[in-house]
Amino acid sequence: MAGSQLKQLKSALKEKGLIGQTNTNKKKSGKSRTSRRNEVDRDLRQQNLSQVRDEFNKFDQRINRTKHDITIASKEGFVKVGSKQHNAVTAKNGAMQKQMKMQYDLEKRKRGRTGGILDKRFGENDSHLSQEEKMLARFTKERQAAASVGGGKKKKGLYSLESDEEEDDFEDDDDDGGFQLTHSGQALSLDDEETIKYVDEDQVQEGEGAAPPRKKSKNEVMKEIIAKSKFYKQQRQQTFAKTQDQIDALDEDFGDIMQDLRTAQGAIAQKPAFSQKAPEDIEYDNKVRELTYDRRAAPSERTKTDEELRREHEEKMKKLEQDRLKRMEGFNDREAEADDLEGDGFWGGDSEDEENGFRVNKSDGEGEELGESDVEEEEEDHKARSKSTQHSSKAVSMPTTLEEFVEQMDSLDTDEQAAAHIKKICESYKPNLVMGNKEKMNQFVCILFEYVLHLADKFQPFEFVVKILKNLANSYNQELVEHMRSYLANIEARSQGQTNLKPSDLMYFVIVAILFSTSDHYHLIVTPSVILMNQILSNIIYHPRDVGQLSKGVLIVDVLLQYQRFSKRFDPELVNFVEHAMMILMPEPEKFDNNQLLSMADPLVRYDVPKSTKFTQDHVVSVKEVFTDSDTIAFKSKLLIKLIHLMDKSINLWRDKSSLVELLNSYIALLKHMIKYTTIEPIPQLLTKFTNLHAQAHKSHKPLTLQHHKSISIATYAPKFEENFNPDKKSYDENKDRQELSKIRQQLKKEKKAALKDIRYENRFVAREQIGEKKKMYDEYHRKMANIVNTIQADEGAEKNQYERERKRQRK
Repeated sequence: MAGSQLKQLKSALKEKGLIGQTNTNKKKSGKSRTSRRNEVDRDLRQQNLSQVRDEFNKFDQRINRTKHDITIASKEGFVKVGSKQHNAVTAKNGAMQKQMKMQYDLEKRKRGRTGGILDKRFGENDSHLSQEEKMLARFTKERQAAASVGGGKKKKGLYSLESDEEEDDFEDDDDDGGFQLTHSGQALSLDDEETIKYVDEDQVQEGEGAAPPRKKSKNEVMKEIIAKSKFYKQQRQQTFAKTQDQIDALDEDFGDIMQDLRTAQGAIAQKPAFSQKAPEDIEYDNKVRELTYDRRAAPSERTKTDEELRREHEEKMKKLEQDRLKRMEGFNDREAEADDLEGDGFWGGDSEDEENGFRVNKSDGEGEELGESDVEEEEEDHKARSKSTQHSSKAVSMPTTLEEFVEQMDSLDTDEQAAAHIKKICESYKPNLVMGNKEKMNQFVCILFEYVLHLADKFQPFEFVVKILKNLANSYNQELVEHMRSYLANIEARSQGQTNLKPSDLMYFVIVAILFSTSDHYHLIVTPSVILMNQILSNIIYHPRDVGQLSKGVLIVDVLLQYQRFSKRFDPELVNFVEHAMMILMPEPEKFDNNQLLSMADPLVRYDVPKSTKFTQDHVVSVKEVFTDSDTIAFKSKLLIKLIHLMDKSINLWRDKSSLVELLNSYIALLKHMIKYTTIEPIPQLLTKFTNLHAQAHKSHKPLTLQHHKSISIATYAPKFEENFNPDKKSYDENKDRQELSKIRQQLKKEKKAALKDIRYENRFVAREQIGEKKKMYDEYHRKMANIVNTIQADEGAEKNQYERERKRQRK
């Protein structure tokens, strides 16, 4: 083959008949011109193309060369080792190929076949019947089949050995279906065991002489077996009856035997007992016996110094504060439970805290502020009450409803007696005394909570109950949380549209702050309570009805500020309400420019205080005044002063916020308007304080700008020198866990890759087998059709030749 590769390729294609004129011997016609390319078989054409392609791509071929040519014998003849034929035979006869071939053949044989057991029991193929209905239907069919045989008697097999009742063992001959039990040709009777005679077969044969022994039939053999079985069963029954008679006789004499044994034992006890031990040994044994009952002494903790106790207390408080900060930031999700902070009182009882809080009026009209003392005072108070209320032998009953508990508490005269009664109930129903006390205590805590709200509706003091409730809520808060959530839903349902709040509703929000941590990022009770209070404030702002409703909002604002005393979260509804309330109550609001406010408040209703009103410094608003004396001018002026104090409280709380400048602008404008009508002590001082804070905050107050980053150069790192460098080691990670994880990850990747490779290999094998089967099927089909066509053509040719011969013969 000469010339360039292109010429060589053309000549090779022309030689194989793939290009050029391939039908030169036939006459040219339109049909031969159009079907020139279709004369070559497609498979042969593809084979020729592959052969030409392989000849011109020598670098794509892989040839296993050996030093010496070795020829081996195989099933297909002698092949050279390393040749293409040898590799094909090796791959075909490999272990993996054989295993895949066996698996493929097995699946092929199972293909299209369904195996299993067909359950033909009644109802098993009916999916509409339940298990009980199936069992009932089977039982009915069995009873019907039994009733249809022998006039209602149960049909038994010919050789059945079953005998459920004693009457079956002694049936008459007629009941046996006409069969007679025999042994060695003699009849058997089960009425008396003496009548049964067993004859030795050898003796019978000797007596008969030369008579040949007759072979027993199967019927006779089975009759003998049945007779022996019933005979042995009768013997066992008789033995069992005798044993029962002996037991009954012993039972009758058991009393006399026990009386004799007691008499003998008493005679033995009256005899003097002599001990061979010495007095010293007896005393030693007694001492050892006493020591076994002595309780082993356990080492006690040493007495700690005041410095150590103070340090432990500080560490405990520090840990509690860290946990609270985590919850406030939302890093620790937990279920609703009592507040972990000890001494975290809501409103203290000191006069300094009373300036910023509400008080709950007592029955005699004097006000006392709700609150708790610090940890030490609370512990001392708890110890004093524990000493004064000793456990009484008189039993107390656990109340199950609020009405029962109210009746018990009404019978007591003082708060000390009421607290002692509650403590006695708690001690009598401790969970470690009786099973079920924990559920009762959970229910009792809910009753205490309802009792506090009951006292709040009647404007009665309830501080001692709240202290006990707080201590109990630390241990029994499972049902209390759900109960408080249901009560919160009730408040929300009543506050839709018109805000109809009761004293118990306001006290509910105060109790939530006492029992639970209000600084958590999310809490099951605190978070919904805050949302509901903000919703109530919004309803009061846009739908005010009277001053009493406005005073309820002032109370809720104070509670909200107490909620945020640790977390210091900004509340826009609170600021909005304060501005609207000031615009509603302050004198001559038409002279005030509301554009200076954040909310630009312009309320539709005004209950402005006259400008000639004399304001006082009293700003403590009681709950009783909110629901009774809300229409007086003195109460309105007190609300104004209370709102000014709430401004100061909110500024102290949000001093670090970036929006302090805008908030101070609004509050300073309100104070400048109020200072025209009164100069009582807090207003000038607060105006000076807010002005100074505004000047300081304005210096650090900068508007928001777009981000622009400083250009940072590309970091350069010095190469790290490994002293024990090993090029075979892939990782120098010092973390052992990360090394193991990386190793497992690489192993998993390797195993996955190998599994995918095996799957592809198996799929290719299955595809080859399927293609081979299809080719074989097609070849058989074409061969069969060719045989049929050849047969038809041969028959037609024979008939044609015979026809031609007959025609020629007739012509002649």
